[in-house]
Amino acid sequence: MMNARLCYIGLEIKRAWKRFPLLAAGAAALLFLMGAAALLAGRALYGDAVTGRIAVGVVLPEGDQTARQAASMLSSMESVKSLCDFIYMDEEACRRGLAEGNLSAALLVPEELVDGIMNGINTPITVLLPRGNVLESRIFKELTEAGASTLGAGQAGIYAGDELLSLYEKADSIADLEADLNAIYLRCSLPRLEYFRQIRVSAAGDVDTLTFYGISMSVFFLLLCAVPVSGFLTPWKQGMKRKLALAGIGPCTRAGARILGLASLLAVPALILGIGAGAAGYVRWELLGAAALLLVCLGCAGTAVFFYQAAGGFFGGVMLLFLASAVLHFLAGGFLPLVFLPRAFAGIAAVNPSYILMEGIKMIVTAHWEPGVFVRLGLLAVFCFGGIAILEGVRRK
Repeated sequence: MMNARLCYIGLEIKRAWKRFPLLAAGAAALLFLMGAAALLAGRALYGDAVTGRIAVGVVLPEGDQTARQAASMLSSMESVKSLCDFIYMDEEACRRGLAEGNLSAALLVPEELVDGIMNGINTPITVLLPRGNVLESRIFKELTEAGASTLGAGQAGIYAGDELLSLYEKADSIADLEADLNAIYLRCSLPRLEYFRQIRVSAAGDVDTLTFYGISMSVFFLLLCAVPVSGFLTPWKQGMKRKLALAGIGPCTRAGARILGLASLLAVPALILGIGAGAAGYVRWELLGAAALLLVCLGCAGTAVFFYQAAGGFFGGVMLLFLASAVLHFLAGGFLPLVFLPRAFAGIAAVNPSYILMEGIKMIVTAHWEPGVFVRLGLLAVFCFGGIAILEGVRRK
């Protein structure tokens, strides 16, 4: 009985390799399309210029030199100067500039603003934004909210210090404490560009944009590589299943043989991609990387076979594989990173086959070996195998 099962698995793998020329032709066309898509997507996400300069109108109280110095200091900050151009004008000109689209935002500075901050009286600055969802206005809103949070944190620290000294009856030291804390908070908050030099913030996560889309398109490419070999994946007719059952070959053996046959085919384009990535310096191959690549091929094969088995036919399998792969890949953040998608998508990503496969390839690229990713890749292959075996057993035609 065991010999019959092994013989059947060998025959299925051989039957799969007879379709290798179809896979090679389809993979070549897909590789060209996926490469172009990855380059265009990366350029669309982070092009040469994401946004233009932000023109900000500033209305200052007449004769308030302290407020003008504060505004000048704000405009000279690197994180502000790199994006914003401050234009000093009166309130009427600011409102007219916003209405005509010449300004992205306006600041109405109240009188004695700086004195109020030093005395603990928080006099708000009025911020005017134009109607509509303007990108520059939204960026400026984020800048102002970040600045308000920084100022609020500093004031909270000063108030806490004042209260502590008052409790210990050391009120005469409050002025020195406030001067020291102001110096500390200003030293930490003003040169904010230094933080961006130390921490790289990217929508693509801990890899650069081009690498992210290379990983994403690799997974989508491997899933769609099953389309040229659709004839191999078409479920057996009921008569063939009966004959195989008489030989002791049940649903589990048929499911495993189909997955192994397709996985052996997918290993070829996966290796070609891996060799190319290694030659380009993106991948440094290790033994764990080869194991992860094997699990990725098994996961891709299991997912593709499951879709074909669920569709129950040739044309239905092709359509279901393409549509399901596209939808799952979108939900996994393969086309647009998860940071730009609703938070609910990030919550279901952990059980999304496309996301699991992308994490597997990213692990190979970064050489950061996470046991959890290996476990999820293995579970994906096991669940696909179980689902295919169940469909093989319950299908009657």
